[in-house]
Amino acid sequence: MKTAQDRYFECLEVCIEDEQGKSCRQVCAPILNDDPLDHPTVPIIKNQKF
Repeated sequence: MKTAQDRYFECLEVCIEDEQGKSCRQVCAPILNDDPLDHPTVPIIKNQKF
């Protein structure tokens, strides 16, 4: 698994400056603070009949 730092530098490599109205550092910075345990989850219920 890649570290947040690895993903940040990969983001900087492919980023086009001002493409999203922000600098590449602004676009990629949230990757460094990304907490995979902080993402919302939705349970998937299989074979539910109505």
